Amino acid sequence: MAKPYYQAPFDFKRFFEKKELKKLSMRDSISQFISIIITTYFEEYTFDEDFGSEIWETDFDLLVNANVLRERIKKSLAQQIRTYEKRLTNIDLNVELMESLSENTNKVRLKKYLYITIRGTIVKTDEPFTFNGDYFLAPLSYR
Repeated sequence: MAKPYYQAPFDFKRFFEKKELKKLSMRDSISQFISIIITTYFEEYTFDEDFGSEIWETDFDLLVNANVLRERIKKSLAQQIRTYEKRLTNIDLNVELMESLSENTNKVRLKKYLYITIRGTIVKTDEPFTFNGDYFLAPLSYR
């Protein structure tokens, strides 16, 4: 029997009501876990203080050269995914630092965001895998 993968955050209300919990495919579970790695800062997860993302260390350091910042994040994310997401192999990661105009009533702001693409192979099925994610910087948030 295949191991079930559950959606995060875990729905404790449904659990205690003994109702069916939302299950994910392995592909969606991998994407969900990668997103958790990206949005977790180091030392946030008390059982493993090395779990997380370098993005939080650079989140407000936007004066650093964009290429240096991008390469630093890329190297860290590649290492974290190789370490913690064992369901993927042949990982290729691309990080682009981009800008977006944000119009909020009478204010126009230029916000930086990361566009992250991860390609690899699912170990169990030998199928290709792709993850795409947008994350605004300073402060880190989803796009």
